[in-house]
Amino acid sequence: MKPFPLMLFLIIILILAIFMAINPQQTVQAAASGFQLWYQVLVPALLPFFIVADLLVSLHFVNLIGALLEPIMRPVFRLPGCSALVIAMGFTSGFPMGAVLSRRLLEEKLITPQETERLVSFTNNSSPLFIIGAIGVGMFSSAPLGYLLAVSHYAANLAVGFIWGRMSSPARPFAAAHPRQALQNLWNQLRSENKSIGELLGSAVNTSIKNLLAIAGFVVLFSVMTRMFTVWGIMDYLAHFLTWVLSSINFSYPVCFGIGIGLFEITLGSKTIAATGDPVLIKLLAVSIIMGFSGFSIIAQVMSIVAGLPVRLSFYLWSRFIQLTFSALITWIGYKAVLEPLQIVPSLAIPAYRVLYAFDAWSFAICSLVAGLVLIAALMMISLIMQTRGSTHP
Repeated sequence: MKPFPLMLFLIIILILAIFMAINPQQTVQAAASGFQLWYQVLVPALLPFFIVADLLVSLHFVNLIGALLEPIMRPVFRLPGCSALVIAMGFTSGFPMGAVLSRRLLEEKLITPQETERLVSFTNNSSPLFIIGAIGVGMFSSAPLGYLLAVSHYAANLAVGFIWGRMSSPARPFAAAHPRQALQNLWNQLRSENKSIGELLGSAVNTSIKNLLAIAGFVVLFSVMTRMFTVWGIMDYLAHFLTWVLSSINFSYPVCFGIGIGLFEITLGSKTIAATGDPVLIKLLAVSIIMGFSGFSIIAQVMSIVAGLPVRLSFYLWSRFIQLTFSALITWIGYKAVLEPLQIVPSLAIPAYRVLYAFDAWSFAICSLVAGLVLIAALMMISLIMQTRGSTHP
């Protein structure tokens, strides 16, 4: 790494160390809040996905998916069929599942370095648990608003993948595998597998716990950093700057203050924005923007997972700016066309400190996992239908 980024990082860490020494009580409170968010929401939201996804790769099921979904993934995203697993799991489990699985596919040599970079750029999303449960129901007390935010968030990220696919080298020719041949290949691979079920399961659990502990560290660190910026007034200056920049689209100071917090940690930023008295549309646009950017905390998590891989930070940041632009646009269109005529008004019926803990995270996570597997099955059925029609109409 170049010396300038390292020097800047050193300065930030020194400032953080000074804050921790001067404000130990604030530091402990911020760290405790971040740790509570991790073990009550992130662990149940991510652990099932991490274990299942690792097992699907270890048992070579991803090869079967890749063989059957080539006719869909190549024309749309110019990616191999196995990337469908990353998309499905990334979209249903949330950050940073896309980065974890993309790295695993590259290590298995199922995708190229260039494909890895593009895949990482659009498969790291906020989870349905967070968007619909925490933001829609918890912060806005309105499921329809959560659905609108989810649709705009996921559609914008798919648009990012499609755009980068169009700008990449042309898709190489592919041969659609017959389902029987694909199953035979899977059977042969399983027969040659020397590892026992216990070894595979133990490896998946150990890897998943390791990733979750790394995520915990990032969540706690950025919780403390966000508290430091708030206590020392840095966030206030950032909010004034954003108010000046966004004044033409009626973003008030409280909303811009929430955006400033959301640039570092999207949960606290979304909660701050939802509690303001601004119009619903303004708040939805602001939340869409910070979810599209995902926050420096999430970006740091993703880049730490893909460290050592040919994934450029600049490329990932450009992807986030494209996503937040599309997400805000889709949110505006969806609200004006659908929700505004229904006169949906948000209400903070749940106390702010209970926003993230007012629903059963484990049940929501399991439902999302089932939804991801159903999505993969649906894509496989569509691919089989396409192959059948192609063989009957040469």
